[in-house]
Amino acid sequence: MDITWAHKCWPRPRGDPQNLVRQYPDALIISGNPPVPLLRSRRRSSTALSRRKRTVGLDLGTSRVSVVIAESDDPTGPVSIMGVGETPADGLRKGVVVNLDKTIASIQAAAVAAERMAGQRIESVVVSLGGTHLWSQNSTGVVAVASGDREIGEDDVQRVVEASRAVSVASDRQVIHVIPRAYTVDGQDGVRDAIGMTGHRLEVETNIITGAQTAVQNVIKCVHGAGFDIEDVVCAGLAAGEGVLTPQELDLGVCVVDIGAGTTAVVVYNEGAARHLAVLPVGGNHVTSDIAIGLRTTLDEAESLKLNYGHTLPDVIDHGEKVEVRQVGGDRINALPRRFLAEIIGPRMKEIFQMAREEVRKSGFDGLLPAGVVVSGGGSRLMGTTDAAQLVFDTSVRLGQPTGVTGLADRAQGPSFAVSVGLVKWGMRHHSRDHVNGRQQATFGSTYQKTVRWLRDFF
Repeated sequence: MDITWAHKCWPRPRGDPQNLVRQYPDALIISGNPPVPLLRSRRRSSTALSRRKRTVGLDLGTSRVSVVIAESDDPTGPVSIMGVGETPADGLRKGVVVNLDKTIASIQAAAVAAERMAGQRIESVVVSLGGTHLWSQNSTGVVAVASGDREIGEDDVQRVVEASRAVSVASDRQVIHVIPRAYTVDGQDGVRDAIGMTGHRLEVETNIITGAQTAVQNVIKCVHGAGFDIEDVVCAGLAAGEGVLTPQELDLGVCVVDIGAGTTAVVVYNEGAARHLAVLPVGGNHVTSDIAIGLRTTLDEAESLKLNYGHTLPDVIDHGEKVEVRQVGGDRINALPRRFLAEIIGPRMKEIFQMAREEVRKSGFDGLLPAGVVVSGGGSRLMGTTDAAQLVFDTSVRLGQPTGVTGLADRAQGPSFAVSVGLVKWGMRHHSRDHVNGRQQATFGSTYQKTVRWLRDFF
């Protein structure tokens, strides 16, 4: 059997090729560290390949790294899940890379699992960006319409959006997204699609999301170090919204609260665009830590108790119900009231939702979100989460499950996959239209491209 080496940024694997062939007799061996075996994919017709677009989402979370491979022939339609891979994240804290080598290893492990399931090789990814260093600010831009007949074109829209980027940004920060909220044409405001309209003066209101340059560059280094190109870098909170929200919710107004392990992202949407983004420094790991301290048990035992018996509302737990807790430093097991466990969990979850509502107040949309709140992320899997959120927000709350997915949809179910599924949907929807149209532009922008080129030249 001939061995084909698909070179990326790693040298030829050190492993014995013949051992790899014996272990994976039907595999194409991809260069990597360690070597990556990839099952050969079935051939498709050139017509099918040209019609369908494949996108890979890479979610770099605090507790896990997940990869989703999907394809679609309609940028705004359902995506077909082809492969899913997950692995523990050892090199990230609060959504930020703290160990390059461990993060690279986690990315490679998750990618291998997804590649083997899909039977296809990953070339490039849409990667998530998390961390409390992310925040948003409002801006405006104005330009004169360039064409002689005064008809607004895509170039005019791009120029006015670029004009809105002229805001004061600290030297250690960079623009991640520029999201148009509404356009104004010759004083007529509230325009959502300005292309094709006639006017002399074009204005735009945008929401600009910035992040720490070092955090962004470390993510880029890890992805390239794992052997993949980058299609786009997307804030995890925006990806979660892309994954779980419906068009009707986006138009009416809705808040996404994506509870991760180390952080919680809060994104407020209205009239189809993100109006406010914030990342809170608390998440599901804080609940686990509270349980471990309160019950004097290990973090692993606390996580198991949280997921299997935890509840956010103590009052709904029967007083006589017990749970067995293994104590730290031995085999001693105590039977404790389950209500006590809920009394530990409840205050922390209430705190998270109170902090999230404060961000909604800052956005100016408190009480103006008819579609309510959608809670997603691994931290939302606790029983009673939506009820606890409803008590704080005083509005309708639902659990955010990935929408618009087919194929191996059962492999990417649940609120934990909100970001990874949202990343592939983002890649399908935004890249299909070159990042620019009359309704929304949300792109990493020229700053990202310069950073990518610099890193590639440097490494």
